[in-house]
Amino acid sequence: MASASAVDVVLLSKQDSGGFILDAQTTLTLQAGSRPEAYNTIHCQFLDYVKQRKVQCVCIKGSAVSIGGTKLAHLHAAELRGVVQAAAAAAGAEVRIMTRSAASRHFGTRKVDAYLKDDPYWVSLGLEQLKKGMREAAFAAISEFAKSP
Repeated sequence: MASASAVDVVLLSKQDSGGFILDAQTTLTLQAGSRPEAYNTIHCQFLDYVKQRKVQCVCIKGSAVSIGGTKLAHLHAAELRGVVQAAAAAAGAEVRIMTRSAASRHFGTRKVDAYLKDDPYWVSLGLEQLKKGMREAAFAAISEFAKSP
């Protein structure tokens, strides 16, 4: 999940039982200074991360229309998501985009926020060690894995 100045990265492995193993969780923070140079740094960091860990699929939360109006932070977050998408593709990973609205319609019976707040749900997946702030990043992958055969 990308904000205007950071990317939350959650590395999951899916188990045959339907649960997940939390392999890693980290945050890549945009360096201060020139945004284009900082984007290049994040691009290189994420590209290396994906290659070194032999990640096959990267699931990213997609952009959405803001009812409250688009602010500069929304645009910066969208730019950073584009950088992450490009890095993942350059590393050879499949890139999937998850939007909250599509996940709410096609994954389970609840809205995304209900899953994010449900502690027992995360335990049932085997992800009790996942930081609460990283749940949305993990949910992008979980909802996309549910689409896979």
